[in-house]
Amino acid sequence: MICRAEPERLSAEQFGKLTRVQAETWNRERAVFHANSPFVHTPQADLLLDAMDFLVTSNHQAIDEAKPALLLDGRAGQGKSAVMRHYLQGFHREQAAARRLAQAPARGSRPIDVVHISMRSATNERGLAERLRDFLELPPFKANERAMTNAVIDALFACDVKIVAIDELHFMGRSVAAGHRMSNYLKDLLNQSPCTFFFAGNDVLGSEIFRKNGQPDAAGEQFLSLVQPHAVRPFTISDRNPEWMRTLAAIEGNLRLTRQQDGDLFYRCADVVWALTSGRWRSLAQLINQACARAIATGEERLTPELFLKVPLNALSATHSAKLLATLGDGTWTSLPEPANA
Repeated sequence: MICRAEPERLSAEQFGKLTRVQAETWNRERAVFHANSPFVHTPQADLLLDAMDFLVTSNHQAIDEAKPALLLDGRAGQGKSAVMRHYLQGFHREQAAARRLAQAPARGSRPIDVVHISMRSATNERGLAERLRDFLELPPFKANERAMTNAVIDALFACDVKIVAIDELHFMGRSVAAGHRMSNYLKDLLNQSPCTFFFAGNDVLGSEIFRKNGQPDAAGEQFLSLVQPHAVRPFTISDRNPEWMRTLAAIEGNLRLTRQQDGDLFYRCADVVWALTSGRWRSLAQLINQACARAIATGEERLTPELFLKVPLNALSATHSAKLLATLGDGTWTSLPEPANA
């Protein structure tokens, strides 16, 4: 886990008094900070974090009993991985602090609280076993998938692993048959290991890997019966709720721009940012980071609608932004919430 110190906040006057070396150092620090900004607690994110915590604290079944797992399911770029990563980091910190407080003598294998891996394109059972093996730093050995998996399960017990998190679950093979084999394999892992499993993926429940002729098949039913799905929805502005504005306000509070004024992002730029990202979390993070870099490089040191319009978009945002930009400011839509006295 990487811990980054937050750069101090400087006004334009304070920044002007820095030496050249100090200014360059602060610019590097805030560039890294903007690219890796703190986690933003939205109402949806907090609900997902609570669900993950409830599952971990309730999963005390006997070893031979299958433990429920959790699936974060949704479209690409909605923040599933960010929510999972935030929970895992916090859980690891809590477990490490508890060990320090207990001052228990070291015994056996070193404790590993969390195993966190991502599937790769067309991952099969052996590929997943190898990724788990590598995370656990087990020696590579030539063996079949079953023997390798047994070694992984032994290590999960020996290292007292509490959570196994597998991201990019939609890469479960390229065919229905491969997906079925992987779902059976994951079910076996859930049944035999002592851990709580978290999964995240893009439209996993809607994919064909669990279905035959549109209905869950036997393999899919067995795996899905152990999984609690949680849909990760995009932001919405149709009902003009304040969640989007509050999210931008939280992001604005983390920015390190010397001329930034309250409301620059969450009020004055809310609509143009929505038009450029359609509220997709990944696109939003990329846009804010690059806009901050441009504001620093130009000396403008604040976010404006005009500056946002100069930032290159990713391909997904570019395909959706044209219509929204064409109607930006014409009164047909806004991302701002209803006035309190409306």
